[in-house]
Amino acid sequence: MREAPSVGRNEHLLSIDLSVSSWNAEKRLWIVLIISSVIAIIEFAGGFLGQSLALMSDSGHVLTDVLAVGVGILTLRLGRRPHTARRTFGYHRAEIFAALINGSVLIGAAFLIIFEAYLRLRQPPIVQGPLVLAIASIGLLGNLTSAGFLSQSRGTNLNVKGVFLHTIGDVLSSLAVIVSSLVVIFTGYLGIDPLAAAVIGVLIMRSAYVLVRDSTNILLEATPRQMQLETIAKAVRSVDGVKGVHDLHVWTITSGLYALSGHITVDTDSISKGSTIVEEIEAKLKGSFGIEHVTLQVEKETLENIQEHKSSLI
Repeated sequence: MREAPSVGRNEHLLSIDLSVSSWNAEKRLWIVLIISSVIAIIEFAGGFLGQSLALMSDSGHVLTDVLAVGVGILTLRLGRRPHTARRTFGYHRAEIFAALINGSVLIGAAFLIIFEAYLRLRQPPIVQGPLVLAIASIGLLGNLTSAGFLSQSRGTNLNVKGVFLHTIGDVLSSLAVIVSSLVVIFTGYLGIDPLAAAVIGVLIMRSAYVLVRDSTNILLEATPRQMQLETIAKAVRSVDGVKGVHDLHVWTITSGLYALSGHITVDTDSISKGSTIVEEIEAKLKGSFGIEHVTLQVEKETLENIQEHKSSLI
């Protein structure tokens, strides 16, 4: 097995980059944790006093954000721990497990909200429109602030992306509560409150599905969604001296950290240049696809392996 030599030289720099990204993400998560905790308390009290399921549902959603942020901070700290002989990739996967748990909890919460909305739609309670409107407006302002803090980090960290999706769901649900409270104030139609709660439940479920899907794919070591295996294989074959590629695997270790392993075949004249060819492939994969960790086995082209692997990448 031949690993690209430059990976070893870049490993320390990659660790520093991930650590800096982790610290920046954690600072933002602490700010969001404080904001979300205050919003959850205010909205629950307002929803209870105002008899608004929509507002209490929004409070429950924000509470799941608080839990998500807490788990997120914990996993970011675990992710900064150095790797060991037993955990050779460190604790990077803790982030993915946290994202999966958060998404699963959200799906359960969404089902409960929709069920409660159905019960209240049959016999809606008296909703205090003005109180609900005031509290929901405060919640909207807080959620927008949280979303702003998270927006810059959401593309580099799946856990932060999960919390960001929670927060966007909160923004939309706050808007739904505001609209429903205005309808109650101006028309007196009480059924709008459980309807708004049901809409919030659907929004929560949609965001949760995306999070569960992405984290599950990573845990199953699926090819990253933004990468095509055939495109990567073509890039490898384009390197001078490479005749073929097979047993190619690409997967995500954690957010922003991708790995690749595979076998390449080279002609007899190029077998002595295997190290140089691997370095060139590694540079191309990093520059074109952002794949940092590359492990390749160099094989001499023979009639046997041509026949065995000519129509298969894996």
